[in-house]
Amino acid sequence: MVKKYSLVLEYANNGTLKTYLNEHFNELTWTDKYQLAFQLATALECLHDCNIIHRDLVIINY
Repeated sequence: MVKKYSLVLEYANNGTLKTYLNEHFNELTWTDKYQLAFQLATALECLHDCNIIHRDLVIINY
């Protein structure tokens, strides 16, 4: 049996999260920063719940 995998990504036409944070970090409230971190953690938890492992979780990939 051959397993097939798909990779689905949302297109970010405004650049990476790293670029955004470099340019706007001081403009964000701590609530905004918390929300970004929470969304990333929740997304990772969702992947783990589906037995999907993200092997390269670093800021440059976002």
